[in-house]
Amino acid sequence: MDGKRDTHRDVQKSNQLARFFDKQTIRTGPFGANQSADKAYRRAERLVAALYLVTNHIQPSEPIRDSVRAGALLILERVLAIRNEMRTESPNVVACRASIRHQVSLVRMLAVAGFLSTQNTNIMIDGLDELGAFLSASQNSPLSDMFPLSREDLLDVREGRIKDTVLVKDRDNVKDVSMMSDTMPFKKGHRVREEGIIAVLRGGGELGIRDIVAHLPEYSEKMIQRHLVDLIEAGRVKKVGLKRWSRYSTTE
Repeated sequence: MDGKRDTHRDVQKSNQLARFFDKQTIRTGPFGANQSADKAYRRAERLVAALYLVTNHIQPSEPIRDSVRAGALLILERVLAIRNEMRTESPNVVACRASIRHQVSLVRMLAVAGFLSTQNTNIMIDGLDELGAFLSASQNSPLSDMFPLSREDLLDVREGRIKDTVLVKDRDNVKDVSMMSDTMPFKKGHRVREEGIIAVLRGGGELGIRDIVAHLPEYSEKMIQRHLVDLIEAGRVKKVGLKRWSRYSTTE
């Protein structure tokens, strides 16, 4: 009966998180083009909400209840504060990771005191640890820049186009160019992601899928897996092992 009651309570908690985080869209955001900061903050929001939920049953007079909640709110505040510093090892970033590590210890104390089940303890610790690892990996992420620049931003494109139009005579060729331009952003993004994976493998040697994902936090695991398949077929990456024990390395 206790196991069924715990499962029912966990389902209720999951529904509460989904109600506030999955079904609501917030248009206000201070992150601009910094996708890594936005993702880190959304992760922190979920973790803080979960920490509040798992401490609801603890008596308000219990000191660790206040410590866990105060530490959770501090993480949320510090993650928001480092949104423009995620590519540096600033004192604020170091303090944020320290707060996350301190919160891991508090969660362990909850388990030792019997206030948190082993399953929920492991889930909370994994979530907090993933957030800390995400902040570290984001320092190498191109999407951590607040104001990204491209080569085109620094060129006088209009002048080039005026000169080029003098040479265009065949209308059919113009149509072909326009059709190709539709696929260019896709091909460029595809190439950037693949080169990012190659760079990670060059620096890390033989890595598992989770290791690669940790170094490229702006991309999903499924997306990286698809690119690895393409890179293996192209002969640029080799794979050893099966399923979750698979390891990847570059052939270049």
